[in-house]
Amino acid sequence: MSTETPAQGPNLTIADLVLTAQIIQAGAAKGIYRAEELKTVGDFYDRLVAFLESSGAITRGQPAQPPAPEAAEQTQEKPNAKTRRKA
Repeated sequence: MSTETPAQGPNLTIADLVLTAQIIQAGAAKGIYRAEELKTVGDFYDRLVAFLESSGAITRGQPAQPPAPEAAEQTQEKPNAKTRRKA
């Protein structure tokens, strides 16, 4: 008789699915999907949002909100003094 416990599969939660919807929204807002991918991404997003609405994770008319922009994206990098060329 074996005393090994069965291996558990990956743990995926409703919060992970909400995050997936947020990632799709952020990607769409930034234009990272190619034209030929839009239908596939949009169809998946529609199914995901329908599932999240039916589970009560999000409410109808208010899909998952996109993540707030990172602070690093809001500030512009200043050129490094070492990379400046001397005139």
